[in-house]
Amino acid sequence: MNVAPWIIGPQIVGVILLLLGSIFHYYPPKHINKWYGYRMPSAQKSQETWDEANRYWAIYMVKTGIFLVVAGLLVTFILKEVSIPVRLKEGLTALFLIASGPIPCLFLIVSTENHLEKTFDKEQK
Repeated sequence: MNVAPWIIGPQIVGVILLLLGSIFHYYPPKHINKWYGYRMPSAQKSQETWDEANRYWAIYMVKTGIFLVVAGLLVTFILKEVSIPVRLKEGLTALFLIASGPIPCLFLIVSTENHLEKTFDKEQK
């Protein structure tokens, strides 16, 4: 059995996000800094926005990681069972792997920014 298709794909990005999200959840950055944490300008406005951004970001990262692991394994299973040329399978796996990196990260940022905007705009009104 060839193990590589079950490891290489969106599921590897999912595992990385799952691990990073867990680290940030259990060891959140305590103070605003330039090395560790969700460092967008909106999160660095105050300690309160910093704490909320890092809390929300870590949870969303874990959820995204779980989704990518499940989706990656499902795609791998489907590609294994479907009768298509090997080069097409490899190309699709590469495409899914490439797309699984920046797209979920973009969603992480957009979602966290929206959450901060909704949370702290309500408090200011």
